[in-house]
Amino acid sequence: MHRSILLQAAVFANIFLLAASIAHADPKTPTYADDVMPILKQHCNNCHGNDKQSAGLNLASMATLKEGGSSGEVVKAGHPDKSRLFTLTAHKEKPEMPPKAAKIPDGQIEILRLWIEQGLRENSGSKVNIPEKPKVDIGVKNVGKGKPEGPPPMPMAGKLKGDPLQRTRRPGAALAMAAAPWSPLVAVGGTKQILLFHTDSGDLLGALPFEHGQIQSLHFSRNGKFLLAAGGRGGASGKAVLFNIETCEKVTEVGIETDSILAADVSPDQTQIAVGSPSKLIRIYNTTDGSVAREIKKHTDWVTAVEFSPDGVLLATGDRSGGLFAWEASTGREFHALRGHTGMITDISWRGDANAMATSSEDGTVKLWEMENGTATKSWAAHVGGATSVKFSYDGKLVSTGRDKLVKVWDGNGGLLKQFAEAFPDLGLKVAFTHDNAKVIAGDWAGNLKAWSLDGKVLFATDTNPAPLAERIKAMEAALAAAESKQKQAQAAFAAAEENAKKSQAGYAAAQANVAKLSANIVAANKTAAEKAKAAEVAAAAIAPSKAELEQKKVVHTTAVTMEKKIAADAVRLTELVSKSAAATKELEKTVADHEAAKKSIEAAEASIRTAEANFNSATKAASETTMASAEAQKFAASLPPMLPPAQAAVMPAQLAAEAAAKAVEPVKVALDAANSEVAELKKRLEAMRAKK
Repeated sequence: MHRSILLQAAVFANIFLLAASIAHADPKTPTYADDVMPILKQHCNNCHGNDKQSAGLNLASMATLKEGGSSGEVVKAGHPDKSRLFTLTAHKEKPEMPPKAAKIPDGQIEILRLWIEQGLRENSGSKVNIPEKPKVDIGVKNVGKGKPEGPPPMPMAGKLKGDPLQRTRRPGAALAMAAAPWSPLVAVGGTKQILLFHTDSGDLLGALPFEHGQIQSLHFSRNGKFLLAAGGRGGASGKAVLFNIETCEKVTEVGIETDSILAADVSPDQTQIAVGSPSKLIRIYNTTDGSVAREIKKHTDWVTAVEFSPDGVLLATGDRSGGLFAWEASTGREFHALRGHTGMITDISWRGDANAMATSSEDGTVKLWEMENGTATKSWAAHVGGATSVKFSYDGKLVSTGRDKLVKVWDGNGGLLKQFAEAFPDLGLKVAFTHDNAKVIAGDWAGNLKAWSLDGKVLFATDTNPAPLAERIKAMEAALAAAESKQKQAQAAFAAAEENAKKSQAGYAAAQANVAKLSANIVAANKTAAEKAKAAEVAAAAIAPSKAELEQKKVVHTTAVTMEKKIAADAVRLTELVSKSAAATKELEKTVADHEAAKKSIEAAEASIRTAEANFNSATKAASETTMASAEAQKFAASLPPMLPPAQAAVMPAQLAAEAAAKAVEPVKVALDAANSEVAELKKRLEAMRAKK
């Protein structure tokens, strides 16, 4: 019956519409058959009926209407603002319907709105199950500065699979990229997927789905807990999807755009999502229910850049013609029109204090703007051919890339700090600082992704078309095997260096010991020589008294001999007298006795002489021996000092050799530590990959 009605001539459309109007003059429960179909018949079915289906959409029946068109569904039960059948006819978004015709009456638009809101009743007997509008309460009362409390948000174990959701023949351009503010995480947009990489290793953690088409914009929330992805299908539709980073689940989805969203950001208090698109409009959506909070109509060209200030007070937006504005985020009122760029605004980045922002443009410049007066405080030619991206770090530095394929780091006043030597093979598209301000990550048109330390060292390189997990595990296993081989070589080199250092140190110690021993020997020899010399002096001094004693003893002996001779003479004389006189005989007897005593005195004197001679000879011999020993000791003591300089001279080379050997250990140890660290890191990464299988 419905099909026959739809095939009636156009002249009868007004009759059906009039009948519907009479039957439901103030309809509270509109149905498709009685209320919606006549409206569609009158205004829409010439282009979206059985005979013709523009954009693949057929509104001639309830069934075909629910199927939607090439851009997806056009009605969503309970959600008029998410139903393009309503938003296009109500002129809430473009293209306005019917095309090249006046807006349909407000009463009919209200019927469409009420019909969708009440659950898409097909006829009066239909029962509907209206889904409750999702209420998302992720707003934060206070927008804080600095790192939030608690661990940095990272995907929970088991929430991501290690494989990308899809692979293409070659990597796609890195059109969207965002680094998490507090986590070692970077998100890179692709077709229908968001790739999440670990910024320390470059490993793919997994992918989030984005079924709406090509991702054009990625932004993390200021606390790092949420990731906003926006994009869509050019000329067809645009969506922005907010994900919870920890659970990897979709939190909310907004967008009634008729073209792909080119730029989007979530407000610091997480209550609003701002999007820009080729429609030249800026739409602000509520995160609670996805409704449109306000629209800003000022840009005269595609909106290409959108970013809230860190304090949430302002919203900055830029367009394809170089138009740049700052708006009051809460009202949408213009705060500043920022004039100066002559090419498309490619990126916007706010400084952490929210008092200044940086912008990049296809005119090749990067500009710094202060918000008190809305003037450009700095402007410099950053990239020949066009600057495509710029980002602030937490400590006030800037990084940028552009069509010259280069990535550059600047100070807060535009002074060049570092230009990374290794250029991209294709024009640079996106760039960001990591959460720790220690690394820069950038992507180019060919899909290459690269990370550098701030001193210019390439930390890792990957692309937007990562291999399946199994292939990456195989490659990681090969890398681990190579690293372990390198580790063994480093261990052997370290052991050899340590052994050489040990030997060199032993040689140095031996040289030092030799010098010390020689020095001690010299001291001992000198002491011995001094002692021997003293003994020789004592021995020499002993000769004189022994000689004097001997001479004295000889004198006594001579006297005794003289006396004995005299007595002997007297004895002879007295013997002659004996015969003459008795008195003489008596004197003779006495003389004989004295003679015997004199002989004994001579014998005693001779014995004393022999003793004195023995003492003299002993003293003389001792003096000779000690003199000889003293001479030998002095000769030995004199022979040692010449040996000391060569021994001392041998110490310095030994010391230098020991120091050189010790220094040689350090780089080998560093290499070994690096090899150990590399092996440990590869094992850790490999285990993480295997855990995702």
